[in-house]
Amino acid sequence: MPPWRIRMRQLQADDLKGVSETLLIPLHYRVEDSLSEASAFKDALAEGFHAAIAYEWEKFQGHSLVRPAIVARTAILDAQVGLFLGSHPEGLVVNLGAGLDTRFHRLDNGELHWIEIDLPEVIAFRRKLDEPANPRHTLFAGSVLDQEWIDEVKRRAAPHILLVAEGLFPYFTEEQHRTIFASLAEGFPGQELLFQTSAPSVTRGFVQTSDLTKLRTRVELQWGLEESREVEALHPSVRFLQEFSLVEAVKEVPEALRRKLSPEQLRKAAKIVRVRFVRTS
Repeated sequence: MPPWRIRMRQLQADDLKGVSETLLIPLHYRVEDSLSEASAFKDALAEGFHAAIAYEWEKFQGHSLVRPAIVARTAILDAQVGLFLGSHPEGLVVNLGAGLDTRFHRLDNGELHWIEIDLPEVIAFRRKLDEPANPRHTLFAGSVLDQEWIDEVKRRAAPHILLVAEGLFPYFTEEQHRTIFASLAEGFPGQELLFQTSAPSVTRGFVQTSDLTKLRTRVELQWGLEESREVEALHPSVRFLQEFSLVEAVKEVPEALRRKLSPEQLRKAAKIVRVRFVRTS
């Protein structure tokens, strides 16, 4: 019997504050989809995490677009990481701002290596959830803005590395982005990054009604890209490769939203961007 099914007391989420608390939003909507009859994917481990955490989950109910957007984001990244592993089955995936992501367990091919990186309070919280241990799956506590995790990844000397930042970057300032993209370009030349971003001109009109306002502590979105190719302005070694629109991937966009936003605004409202850090010498 999975350990979360026999847990006598649920884990309190009081230590998750600010940006750390936002990890509960995608967990909740992934689990909602996993439990539905028309589920795009089944995620028993995420369901276990959800059941083991004491939180006011009901306040996330009723949002018409967040759940399908989270499902679309999950499907896009699962597919892209899967393609990377198809070419490099022993590759290393580095998950930045991992939260309670369970992609390693969904995509494990028996050969890949995976590092989950998040703040110390998040990793400490995750360790209490009785996640199945695997020698190829590492939890690393530290800020993405620090050098320590980069040194840890480089020590592994993996020839093929894919970096993923699923829901992290919107909470960083532009200056912080310039810092981290410079570090990534220097640390991982020739490697690729997948990250989520959005167009500020579109998203600022929805912030007041978003799930972020339902969190216990205040969180603000600080950065985004109007057009994905603008990412190249962050560092000379960054090359834009591809964009995946989350809204375009949603099967049924609410009619009220379609009336409010143009097709172009829908395209760039939220997206996954793929870049490569080119070698400069």
